[in-house]
Formats: sequence, C-alpha cells, structure tokens
Amino acid sequence: VLGVVLTETGALQAGEGHYRRALDALGRNDGVVLANLAWNLKLQGRLDEAAAIYEYALALRPDNRRGQGGYAQVEFARGNREKALRLLDEGLGRWPDDRALRLLRAMADLALGNAEAVLARLCDAPETLMAAELCTRGQALARLGHPVEAVQHYSTAKRLQRERHGQQYQAEEFAAKAAACKAYFTAERLQPLPRAAAAPARQPVFLLGFARSGSSLLEQLLGQVPGFAAGDEFFPVAELNEMIPALAGAVRGYPQALDQSLVGDGWALPQRLRERYEDARERLGLARPGVQFVTDRSASNHWQLGLIKLLFPEALVIHVLRHPLDVMLSNLGQDRRLEGNCGVSMPALARHYALVMSLIRHFRGQLALRYLPVRYEDLVNGTAATLRRVVEFAGADPAGVPPEAVLRANGAMPPSPVPAHFSGREPVHTRGVYRHLAYQSHMPALFAEVRGILDPWIAELGYAEAGP
Repeated sequence: VLGVVLTETGALQAGEGHYRRALDALGRNDGVVLANLAWNLKLQGRLDEAAAIYEYALALRPDNRRGQGGYAQVEFARGNREKALRLLDEGLGRWPDDRALRLLRAMADLALGNAEAVLARLCDAPETLMAAELCTRGQALARLGHPVEAVQHYSTAKRLQRERHGQQYQAEEFAAKAAACKAYFTAERLQPLPRAAAAPARQPVFLLGFARSGSSLLEQLLGQVPGFAAGDEFFPVAELNEMIPALAGAVRGYPQALDQSLVGDGWALPQRLRERYEDARERLGLARPGVQFVTDRSASNHWQLGLIKLLFPEALVIHVLRHPLDVMLSNLGQDRRLEGNCGVSMPALARHYALVMSLIRHFRGQLALRYLPVRYEDLVNGTAATLRRVVEFAGADPAGVPPEAVLRANGAMPPSPVPAHFSGREPVHTRGVYRHLAYQSHMPALFAEVRGILDPWIAELGYAEAGP
C-alpha cells in the first residue's frame, strides 16, 4: 500500500523500493505487485524494464485488467503501437465494459489521427461520460472541424471537475506564494548571497512555459541534437527547497533559510545543493557519455529561478511562448490537473497565467538571467531555424541540428529515462497556430471573461498585431 501511495504522490524511487521490499517479504513473485512496480518504472521513464516486468506480471495474473492497460501504455510510449493496440483490443475483448480500457483505446485512436473512431467508440450520451472521455471526444470533434460541439464537451468536462470532484482554483494560496517569492528574491537581497563557483559537469537548460505552450515539443526536438539529453521533470530543483533549512542549520524555512549562507561555512550551501541536484539526475541515468546539456522542464521552474541563479549562475533559461488565447483553448480541452487546480475553468487559467508571467517578469527584472524567449509559432513554422537559434544560444554547434524533414517527423526515441510526454509525440504540425481565431469566428464571446486579464499580456508579448 505504501508503494502505491509513494508512487501516486510522485516519490517514485521510494515507491520502487517499497515494491521491491514487498516482493522480498512475500518470498514469491506476485503478479499485482509486479504490475504496480512496472507502472512505477514507467513513470520513471524506464520503459524497457517496465515492459519486461509487465509481460511477466500478466503471465502470472492475466486477469489484471489495470495491468493490461498499463502494459499497453508502456508499449505505446516505446513506439510499439501495433502491440499496444493489440493489448487494448485483447483487454476489451475480455472486459468489454471496462471504461478505462475503452478510454485508452480512444486516446490511441486520436493519437493515430483516427478521430471518427473516437466518436464511434465514445458514443454514449454526453451526460453519461466522464471528464476524460468528454475531453477526448471533444478533441476528436475539433479535429473533424466542429469547434462549437468541441467546446461544449470541454465545458461540461470542466464543470464535472468542479462539481463532481470538488476541484477549485487555489487563487489565494498561490497569490500569497507569488507575493512572498517576489518579496524575498530581489536584486538587493540576492547580491550578497554566495553562488556555486565550480563549473557544472553538464550544463542544465531550464525550460519555462505555461502548460500547452510548447515546452514539451522543444524538449523532444532538443533531444535529437547531439550532446543534449531530455531531463523533463526528473528531480526538479523544487525538491531541494525542503532540504535547505536542515543543510543550512536554519530555523526558518525556505527561502529565508538561504540567509544562513552568509554565516560561517554557509558559503558552501549553493555548491552542496547543486551536488544534490546533479547526483540525483545522474542516478536517473541522465549523465550519459557525450551529454553536455540536460534539459529541465519541471513545471515548478518559474518559482525556482532565484535558487537556480544561486546554484547555476550561468544557467540557460529558455521560455517557450505561445499566443495566450491559444494557450487557453488548448488547456480547455485537457483533463489534466494543473498547478493550483487552475485548469478547472478558463477564468482560473487566465488568472494563473497572469500570475506566472508576472512572476517570471519579476525574476527577469531582478536577476541577470541568460534568457531566451522562443515562440511556439516559430518553432512549428521554421523548426530547424528556430532550433539552431536555441542551440547557438546554449553555446553548442548548430551544425548538429538535424534537417527540417527529420525534425518535423519527430520520431526519435531518446535513451532511458524517457520523459512521459514522448509517448504522445507526433509530427510537427501547424494546426494549433492562432487556432483561437477560427473558434472566435464561431463563438465571438468565447474569450469574453478572460480578455481583461490577457489583453495586456497579448500586447506585451507582441501578439496584438500577430496573425496568420
């Protein structure tokens, strides 16, 4: 049970350890425990190990329908899509009423471009569908050119998240967190604090970007460039926050505990923290021979820019930007839990978008960051040229950037650990560029509630006059 809890709360390595100890305590191989271990390894990006364990686990317990779905997801992520479909079809043949397996099959149909099959598979009355089913069906409708029906499905899904699952945007909590962050991380306060002095063994590349802005795509493309490894959210800098008071011998919590680095041997604190970060990522398998740059796409990076500056004074920060209304629209169609539950409505999304962008603007004003903005629209319209600009910014040789056709195919699989978002990778396309314009033409009031929040950012980011 503890292994399940640790896995579901993100403590993956600890969860793995508990599963292995449970197997030792049992003194035999248990199909359910092995399947749970395989899912844990899948979340760690260790797909080959997960596949081997799933195959053995299901041989022991072929009645494990959840394991059947997990195995299919692993094979889909490995690129073995025919095998994944076969596993799902076999599962649905045995358990035709299993909605989780049906949803996975529909999501596979959508990923393979078969939107009609999604509608045929998820053909129940909309009021009987779960939020994830509604979003998947809505995405299929959008692909088929039915934006009004798609938005109706998305809106119903968001209402279910709020009313059935009790998800509410934690506005006050995150506004207070942002205010505290801005109050501490100022140029005046950070100037006397020590920095890690030694050059890092591998240069981290910190990727910023509000959900659905394109940072996943950029990481997938950078993973195809020699010398770059995709580090995704494997051990984020935020994991260090709770360690700092103990390491600093401070009474106060983070970030105030950083003040202790001005006393005694506290000058070594940034170096010790950096070593913890680098060691953790090395244990995960990211320190491969030939790797000079490791991306860090952690969703919490926008909160950590002050600490990043102390640990990696010359850190590379690449911010993926997209038209804010396209960001709203893309998130509306997702059944994913976002920071602070901001995804439960478009107004909540807009408020949190403004909070995050304001926080990044604050850090840029207070810190001398090596910062590069990259537009999603440029990334998908001129993929090779944009990637060369990113690689040159990092100080690497742009000659290593693959040709445009190879990049646009986006079919390369990185070595283990494999970030979760690689399972959904698809050829680079432009159908999401300024998509909001077509939706507005059908629904003029679609963004009425968020215009007051987003229009200043649309102007500041240079999108006011932008268009296809």
